[in-house]
Amino acid sequence: DMYFEDQKENICCKKGCSKCCETGKYPFSKIEFDYLMVGFFSLERAEQIDIVKRINSLKADYMQCEDKSNFMYRCPFLSEENICMVYDYRGLICRNFGLLQKNIDGKVTLPFCYEYGLNFSKIYDPMKKKIDMKKVKSEGYKTMPKDYKISLGRLMDKDLFVGESFEFGEIKSLIEWLINP
Repeated sequence: DMYFEDQKENICCKKGCSKCCETGKYPFSKIEFDYLMVGFFSLERAEQIDIVKRINSLKADYMQCEDKSNFMYRCPFLSEENICMVYDYRGLICRNFGLLQKNIDGKVTLPFCYEYGLNFSKIYDPMKKKIDMKKVKSEGYKTMPKDYKISLGRLMDKDLFVGESFEFGEIKSLIEWLINP
């Protein structure tokens, strides 16, 4: 929450904005997938049926794909109206999209949605292909927004939960969980 609070002026995510859900791999841990399914089973029967239809179509496409490691797809929990049907139960990958992030090599990256005039577009300089510090200052920041340094793997690091018997479980793409839970 502190990262979103720090970056909120540049985050334009809202209901119906689903660029991040339209093409991806969606890595989920076992515990996240189980929680997602709690959300699925709390839906109305008609909504579940629509999702199952999308899942079955997605499974068929996945099984026909030769390069499964690079299989990209629309999240099957995204409705035709671009609404996440399991929003309150979504995984970390979904909850953290939109933030400035620092890669392993130390470079800060923007979420791709800046290209659509969304997150961070007002401080991004497309000509220089980087954040414009003049724009940062003109937007009222005293300093650059903190980059989000916590990766999904780091959040699931057992060492963070010393003394706890907390397991996140295996991490797989959402489609792999849907095929073989």
